[in-house]
Amino acid sequence: MRNINFIRPKYSLKELIEFESDPIQRKEKTKTTIILLAGFILYSIIASIPAALAQYKHGLVTNISIAFLFLGLGIVLYKTQRHIIITIVGSYMLSILLFIHLIMETDWNIGMDAFWLFILIMPFITDYLAGVFFGTISSLSGLVLSLLLFKTPLILYLQPYGKNMIDWFSIIYVVVMAAAAVMEYELTMFQMHKKASDKEISYYQNARSKRLKEQLSIYESNELIIRKYKHDIRHYNRVLAGLISDGKYQDALSYLKDFDSKLELVSVVSYCDNQIVNEFLTIYGARCQKLGFKLRAKAIVPERLPVESTDLTSLVANTLENALEAQERIPDPSKRSIQFELTYDGRKLKLLCKNPCIIDTKFDESGLPISTRAVPSGIGTAQIKNVAEKYCGVASFIQDNDSFIVKAVMTVM
Repeated sequence: MRNINFIRPKYSLKELIEFESDPIQRKEKTKTTIILLAGFILYSIIASIPAALAQYKHGLVTNISIAFLFLGLGIVLYKTQRHIIITIVGSYMLSILLFIHLIMETDWNIGMDAFWLFILIMPFITDYLAGVFFGTISSLSGLVLSLLLFKTPLILYLQPYGKNMIDWFSIIYVVVMAAAAVMEYELTMFQMHKKASDKEISYYQNARSKRLKEQLSIYESNELIIRKYKHDIRHYNRVLAGLISDGKYQDALSYLKDFDSKLELVSVVSYCDNQIVNEFLTIYGARCQKLGFKLRAKAIVPERLPVESTDLTSLVANTLENALEAQERIPDPSKRSIQFELTYDGRKLKLLCKNPCIIDTKFDESGLPISTRAVPSGIGTAQIKNVAEKYCGVASFIQDNDSFIVKAVMTVM
């Protein structure tokens, strides 16, 4: 079975921060932040009306101050599109306003619990707007506010609160911060995974479209060759009959061999019942012909195979691509060759690819060949290994003298 790590996060802190800074993400979060700021402005204005009617000036000033604060933040956000900075600055400035309001409140008949409830939900808002990392930094403003007012002599300036409120609010707030961070991390991880999946799907769709165009070109080339020889077949037959009638059997044999070599220009388009495997073998077979040699391929793969199409694509394409690149380095076309086998027996999917290799391949600790490209990659072989391990199998890469051999065995049922 595959090893699953339940502890190590799938995405690093750096990746989370980069995702939050993505232009598309920033645009969406900026839009959401502006909507929330507009909602809070509207609420502050509505809350100011009963405060004004009751001549509760302290509450009126606080609500108007909050409205102006959010209005200013909204204007700056609209111009700068910096939703993370606005969220952090906004949360701390709001905490300062609430600090002043709570300290300066003289009428203890007016309860302040509603403000503390709002502070308690702040981590969910800041984490959603600014992401896990910056949202947590932003929500620390509420923790600092509660510690200042409940754990210092400043508590003497507050209206009386119950012992549970004083002792537990800061602890509960930390728990809420952790819960908000976990929820936002899971949401962000889903969004990042979806983005990566969409990108992967787009890549395979483009690759598929490119393969279909290449296949169409091969079909058209085959059709032209077949039409040409169909038109000239009578002339070939007459020449061959004349050579045989004259007893020139060796010339007739040479003529047949020459004709047969010309027919090899017709690319094979059907290797097995599986469409994906056929596509790649057809395309790479044609590429091999352009390099002056013929792909020796054996494929026994059914039309329906219990393997994800993206995995099968990665397995076959990377194997053939690496083998073809190795042949391009060989100056003598007569020494180029690729032997490729992919067979399925109802339980095991087996891959074998063997090709000449003129360089001395180095391998890393995990057994993967070290790339010799000008810009090192090594992604192809790693993907082959990952696909094999995904299906409870193994993949090996070895160099035997001047031959490079790739083998993979997977359990597919």
